[in-house]
Amino acid sequence: MIIEKNLTDRNDILLHLNEMICSFSKKSDFHEVEQEFFNTISSIIPAHATALYFFKSSKYHPVYISGLGVDNDFLSYYEKKGREVDPLRNWIMSKHSPNQSQLLLGLKGWQHHPVYNVVKTASIDFAMQAPIMNGEDILGTINFGRELSEGPFQKHDLHTISILSHFLGLAIINSYMPNNSVLFNSNFYNSIDNMKQGMVITDKDYSIDYANNSAKGAIIRHFLSEEPEKEFSNLLKEVSTENTNKKNELVNNLSLRSCPMPGSSKRQTIVFIDENPPPILNNSLRSLFTQREIDVLLLVERGMKNKGIAEKLGITVNTVKRHLDNMFVKFNVNSRTKLISKFYYLNNQK
Repeated sequence: MIIEKNLTDRNDILLHLNEMICSFSKKSDFHEVEQEFFNTISSIIPAHATALYFFKSSKYHPVYISGLGVDNDFLSYYEKKGREVDPLRNWIMSKHSPNQSQLLLGLKGWQHHPVYNVVKTASIDFAMQAPIMNGEDILGTINFGRELSEGPFQKHDLHTISILSHFLGLAIINSYMPNNSVLFNSNFYNSIDNMKQGMVITDKDYSIDYANNSAKGAIIRHFLSEEPEKEFSNLLKEVSTENTNKKNELVNNLSLRSCPMPGSSKRQTIVFIDENPPPILNNSLRSLFTQREIDVLLLVERGMKNKGIAEKLGITVNTVKRHLDNMFVKFNVNSRTKLISKFYYLNNQK
């Protein structure tokens, strides 16, 4: 089976991911969530072998395993011979992030690892795993396997499964502990804060309950006003109406997709934001700012704090503050939000 290349387009992946999360949000039983996962996962990550592991303790020994494209004999064989030596499994447990066999060890390193002798019995030449998280706790893992004819997993597969695994965790928590879903929200917000994908959580009136750093940057760039988040909320309200012409124009500009928040008692909505990359700096701005000031500004736009910017650029925190103060004076502004907003406004001027 050859993997479909059109799914590498980010908008197609986002569409299928949105549909899958929407399907999770309608399920309140663990086995219904599990079944929906297996029914829809191939639309965003095609693989002939997929497995779901569920833990109930910090020992990370599965108490429930189910699979698609692999039989119980293989799952038992992996538990006995492969789990303890699996480098992907060990990465997941220590780093709490997804990974792929060829990225972790290289293709030759993977094929010479003892675990490969186990998984190849199920025609798994390329493997990928992702943790299902509840804050800092691992609820389980999602495992994928492809054979040579399917081709290796790509970096966009890691990005996709990283997002999906968080929402799968929400759905699982809600199916077992529906009254605790609100407590999980704060952990969930923290876990998505630095994702590249822009994600916003809104209430039933489309006011923003939470926006991760990527979403904040996109909103500031698109709405050149004193209150960009309020303008974004107004956009969502417009998109929800029947004004089709305006709706299509705005959605295409920001590639907005939304679905219900799994387990939310407040009728919250998840909004995914995708946008075109920012324009190349025009000559007038390049003459106004030094290159180091531009470096600082672009990291501020990504939501980084002064300490993180200093570490990224190899400079001191005081130097970061000095660059910011200089830019505040040049633009006659007094906040980071206004600085970024004015920067992108002037950059779009002819």
